Amino acid sequence: MRAIILVAGRGSRLPKKLSNNPKSFLKISNKTIIEKLIKNFNENGISDIALVTGYKKDKFNKFYLKKFYNKKWKETNMVYSLYQADKWLTKYKCIVSYGDIFYEKKAVKNLILDENLISVSYDPGWKRLWKMRFKNPLDDAETFKINKKKNIIEIIKKTKSYSNIQGQYMGLMKFEPKGWKIFKKCLKKNFNNNFQKLYLTDILQKLIDEKNLIKGVKFNGKWAEVDSKRDYSVMKKIFKS
Repeated sequence: MRAIILVAGRGSRLPKKLSNNPKSFLKISNKTIIEKLIKNFNENGISDIALVTGYKKDKFNKFYLKKFYNKKWKETNMVYSLYQADKWLTKYKCIVSYGDIFYEKKAVKNLILDENLISVSYDPGWKRLWKMRFKNPLDDAETFKINKKKNIIEIIKKTKSYSNIQGQYMGLMKFEPKGWKIFKKCLKKNFNNNFQKLYLTDILQKLIDEKNLIKGVKFNGKWAEVDSKRDYSVMKKIFKS
């Protein structure tokens, strides 16, 4: 098992004083997010870790890890960044993590134990976190539905009803090589490999629409993401110890 952390973005929605470095360099409990993510993987027995860099890529030179560089980081999104790690994803089982999130290490273990081709972590208790982040959680939350077999059947639509939300996507998933092959086939068939502006959830929903099985892996634990100054305060509060 290997791990890929996506750290190409700048974090332009953050105040300038917080976006001078990549978002993964924000600190929680005296350690940067990226350091904590690497530790999470190491403590789950994963030492082969790659970083997909972009904004201020030289900042990551201190980490003696494999690097893939998204030279178009300014005008691309997560799918394009992930595709830079195609050599790994084609050959190895890989856990993929956004670099602006943090979670307890058991989230990684849950994915290691899952044997499906494409597996996506989700938080069924998402509402408590979203209430800390937003005055009205439904302003930001998107649909997330799973069936009795734990397959995701809907993931990215806007909704005004909590009944359409069984959890929230976390930005943490696993690809088996066969799963990555299916993912790439979807990019070619539906988007003619024109995926610079696409988000991972865009492709996951398209895969679901085409009856591919995307497994939802439940995570009951602490986690947080950083999209704003308020988010950063929430993350520090959740992981203050």
